[in-house]
Amino acid sequence: MKCIKQVLFLALILLIIPAFAFAGLTDLQIGAWNVQGATAPDGSGSYYFVDGNSGSDGNDGKSWATAYKTLTVAFAASHANIASASDRWARRNTIYIAGDRFDEDLVAFPQKTDVIGVGSCDAYPMPGISGNHAPVNTHYSTRFINIRFEPGASSDIVTLTSSGSGCEFDGCVFVGVFGSYTAPSAIDATAHPLLRIRNCRFEGAFSGDVIDIGAGDASGTEIVGNTIVGGADNGIVITEVATVAGMSSRGVIADNYIEVADKVIDTRAESVFNCIGNRCISGEALGASSYVLDLTYACDNMITGNDAAILLPDIANF
Repeated sequence: MKCIKQVLFLALILLIIPAFAFAGLTDLQIGAWNVQGATAPDGSGSYYFVDGNSGSDGNDGKSWATAYKTLTVAFAASHANIASASDRWARRNTIYIAGDRFDEDLVAFPQKTDVIGVGSCDAYPMPGISGNHAPVNTHYSTRFINIRFEPGASSDIVTLTSSGSGCEFDGCVFVGVFGSYTAPSAIDATAHPLLRIRNCRFEGAFSGDVIDIGAGDASGTEIVGNTIVGGADNGIVITEVATVAGMSSRGVIADNYIEVADKVIDTRAESVFNCIGNRCISGEALGASSYVLDLTYACDNMITGNDAAILLPDIANF
């Protein structure tokens, strides 16, 4: 009896320790690299696999050995799975993708799904997607992790609208110029609340606003911990009157490093965004051509122009 009790106690410990360890995860580890701020897949839903090099859309997509070939097919499968029954609606699916480059223009995003890049493409420790994506389906909480986005035409790489909400990009790379194509914006979002862009890198001469937030509901938007380098125009811009609705909070633009030719950040003079701890370099002189901030909701932003540097708000003159 004593031996049985010891075995049961050991089994209980083995169950409890992983549960506590998993509950504490705030970063997603892919190989030897952590995507900061991204939570690990919760395991509540179904798993799908996409191999852009050797997969087949005739497969069931449920393992690497039977992986799909295209994102379009995998996205449709996950989206349908979430919507298939009441016991699926509150779950969260995971799609693992590997391949050199997926040449696809995505017009539908999978709801309540993490799309996680693994493997490598050329010198990059992540797969690439070459295309311009404008989902028109109803989608909630699609999250992209560790993926390199490249333009497949000279238009915005990702365009988000009120057809969805809660789209997230964690630890991704967006490239402004690829081959003969130059993207105006990496992400253009209009009335898409709960958008989160975290720990991403935006590189190259985007010809417009690298991140463009348009009119309408921007509740809970987070643009945090990103690096923007080499933009030929502006960095993060609220181009029209964004609003906050319901129980969600003001947006946050925080802890970004930005180096662009013109305005580094433009939140409008009266903004629904808090602007905190950004470090910025503009090719313009300090003033309206290099930044526009609502100083009532700003703290500790350092901006260097081609003539001087300033900390905003300037405590001495605030």
